[in-house]
Amino acid sequence: MKDKSQIERYRTLPLMQYRDLLEGFAAAVILAFIFRGFVAEAYVIPTGSMAHGLQGRHMDHQCSKCDFPYRSGASEENDGDGEVIATTCPQCGFIDVLDKVNEVNERSFSGDRILVNKFAYSFSDPERWDVIVFKYPYEATTNYIKRLIGLPGEVVRLSNGDVYTRPADNLNAVFEIARKPVNKQLSMMQLVHDTQYRASALDEVMWPQPWRMVGEYRSRYHPSAQEGATGYWSMSAQGFKATIDGSRKEEAVGLRYHHTIPDSTFWVDYNQHRVSANLAEKSGDVTRAQEIRDEMKVRWWPLPNLITDAYAYNRVIKDDVSYFGEVVFSSWDKAVQPVDSSDDAKLAAFIANFREHLEGDQIIEGQSRDLLTQNLKIKWPSGSERGNYWVGDLAVEFEISVANDTGTIGFDIVESGVYYQGSIDVATGELTLSIDAGEELFIGAGSEVATINGATNLKGAGEYKIRFSNFDNELRVWLDGELIELSQKATYVTAQMLGPKWSERDPGDLMPAGISSQGVAMSVENARVFRDGYYIATNQAGFPMGTEYNHWYMSELESMRHLVVGIEPFWMTVEDWDSSNIYKIAKLQLHLDFFQSWNRTEFFTDRATVEFKIARDEFLPMGDNSPASSDGRGWYPILGKNSFHRSLLIGEALMIYWPHAWYVDLGGRAIPAIPNFPEIKVIQ
Repeated sequence: MKDKSQIERYRTLPLMQYRDLLEGFAAAVILAFIFRGFVAEAYVIPTGSMAHGLQGRHMDHQCSKCDFPYRSGASEENDGDGEVIATTCPQCGFIDVLDKVNEVNERSFSGDRILVNKFAYSFSDPERWDVIVFKYPYEATTNYIKRLIGLPGEVVRLSNGDVYTRPADNLNAVFEIARKPVNKQLSMMQLVHDTQYRASALDEVMWPQPWRMVGEYRSRYHPSAQEGATGYWSMSAQGFKATIDGSRKEEAVGLRYHHTIPDSTFWVDYNQHRVSANLAEKSGDVTRAQEIRDEMKVRWWPLPNLITDAYAYNRVIKDDVSYFGEVVFSSWDKAVQPVDSSDDAKLAAFIANFREHLEGDQIIEGQSRDLLTQNLKIKWPSGSERGNYWVGDLAVEFEISVANDTGTIGFDIVESGVYYQGSIDVATGELTLSIDAGEELFIGAGSEVATINGATNLKGAGEYKIRFSNFDNELRVWLDGELIELSQKATYVTAQMLGPKWSERDPGDLMPAGISSQGVAMSVENARVFRDGYYIATNQAGFPMGTEYNHWYMSELESMRHLVVGIEPFWMTVEDWDSSNIYKIAKLQLHLDFFQSWNRTEFFTDRATVEFKIARDEFLPMGDNSPASSDGRGWYPILGKNSFHRSLLIGEALMIYWPHAWYVDLGGRAIPAIPNFPEIKVIQ
């Protein structure tokens, strides 16, 4: 028989366990509050102001035409005030009308969940370009996440999409461009085009490849007569691959990037031709079907366009299109009634008709098709969401295969008619950078030089990946993902306001990037173009369309109407018939497209700049998705300043620890069950 002490010990053991458990739980709660209060805290991103790096409520979509994966914003769905019904692919321009009823992963996802390091700024100030979390000064219960742009005691100027700064207490100081560190640049740059994603329909109609030799520009682009000849570049018939035999050793033979992404109206026109050919074939008229398909091969040969600050994230179509839904579709289908987004049945009918116009299998009545095309040009999406500003800061990537041990590979980026150039000697691996073949100088570290050098491992035959960037007035080169160390930083100075250039002798910014071979047998695949962010110079909330532009009159374009060749005629016929943005959209599009006028117009070079003076202990924040960000630029009317005090600073955004999960349909109920692990990442 056990003694009383043993019995008592056993009897009280469960109580001890309970006490330990309760004490442990209490300690964990206390530690959690301490951790949350002083070290790190989790937040959910609600909106798309920091896209593409951080996602608010959004769609995660794969284009049904070219398979490109992209994201579109859906912040308006947070409060149930509206719904996104269609997204625009940034690679091929196709509008995917979403099927949110039957495809659960076409519904919107909640924003990224992030961890914020609240200890980061306890002993040091944040640095420019950090992603920070702070309390909104007008409503301190609301947390904002933005990128830090302006620091205490300085003046920030936004000009030409770039950030310039000077000390606030030195009126004689010169504004200097604020350059992004390498890791920030790579995180912030936006993909413009990737040759891996090309819709088969574009090959079917012989839509020009984006990388071509320089041809002629009459009513449309005409390829170079040399293309495909011995010693020159040859293009693959399907997909993208450019090859050259390296037999021309006395001159560089180049490919240039042509920004020719189809607009959404192309797909309406293409689909109707496709349907017409199919119906003719089904009816037995094989000859007519072939005629239509032959016509399709020459119908679309577009001229290049400027690269602008367009974001796929912003280019969505919402369900607030009731009037235009009635006008567009009623002439085609008399049964269609005016669309009311609060009426699910009518909205579903509108969406079905919209999809039928874009990829259906029947002929659409001409008036209905024309009205749809018009609204895709000027209404869906709105003008402020299309990309209003030319971006000259670009980066390019090439995956190349070199077959010999001698010769020179060249690459360049054009900004405002100036060629920023790099070349690599295949025999030695030596990299040389220059500006306009040495006519302009690099300026930095107290010296001015015509060329800058670096050593690379690109020596002889092999597979290589080259990246070349021109961001913030600095050139950088990577080989196989490694940044090349240069003899000195490749920095330079330009005017703070630039405009695109073109001439009959030199296409300039019409073809803003190139790669060349001089005596090198090689092929190029998987070419990509990126752009820098563009900070819109405004101190207005809401960022009205084209807010930087001072010249909206048409006189300078009217005087050159005889030069307008190949430009979309629709833009020349729009009248100033109401107070909407339609007139501005037309004028903006004409200036962007009308390359014959670039050297003469003040439209680009006389744009507005804006300055913000930042007080001591204050910070100026701005969003990466500049046109869709509520940030310091628009605060003045409410706060009397454009910055927030350091006491409102919470911490530094650390990592995305839980992006959205993919839905699984379980008996008609969408369950977020498949983690999206690839999007877990450190925030730069």
